[in-house]
Amino acid sequence: STVVLLDQETGRLGAVIEAGKVNAYRTAAADAVAADLLARKDAKVLAIFGAGNQAGFEVAALARIRPVETVLVVAGPSPRRDTFVERIRAKDLAARAASAEDAVRQADIVVTATPSREPLFQAHWVRDGAHVVSMGSDAPGKQELPTELLSRASLFCDFPSQSVQIGDFQHVRDEIDAGMLALTAIGDVIEGRAPGRRSDEEITVFDSSGISLQDLYMAEALIRAEASHR
Repeated sequence: STVVLLDQETGRLGAVIEAGKVNAYRTAAADAVAADLLARKDAKVLAIFGAGNQAGFEVAALARIRPVETVLVVAGPSPRRDTFVERIRAKDLAARAASAEDAVRQADIVVTATPSREPLFQAHWVRDGAHVVSMGSDAPGKQELPTELLSRASLFCDFPSQSVQIGDFQHVRDEIDAGMLALTAIGDVIEGRAPGRRSDEEITVFDSSGISLQDLYMAEALIRAEASHR
């Protein structure tokens, strides 16, 4: 018989999935899908804020969809950061620790994967044509990006109503609600209802606060894969 995550007719649970690593993969994959639509095709320098578990998945996913050659790691000095840099180098990528300003000024893609509650860099450091991803802001009060950046960038997110509640765009919610800033769901870009990147000079920002529906699809895919190997 077919195994399902949840039988909607009986309410019976068909499977339980430990989703720690699964969540990391799906978050990085979602950010890579957005970057494939929004980052310049020739993006070669990636700046990553944070040296935790999720940061590694982000680097791996983005390096699969863009010709990334250099990874600049912004994190406080620690054995953990040094180990992270070595792990990236083992993937045949040039990697080194860098200051926030040094990294952002050089980066074609900037990813923030931190629990920060204040901006991690200054808006004027971001070069024209860069793609910026905030994936650590997932609760009220969190903030990784400077609000000044959002007024000069094209704004995208996974789920607009959630993004302005708990994502980085919560800090410009009034401007979005008033129509002063436009916010585009990445799904509209995927399905061709809205444009993604429109020029090589445009700065794009993707707020990745995460959608639980993605976890359900991942679970379903794992169940199918498991069943096919029986």
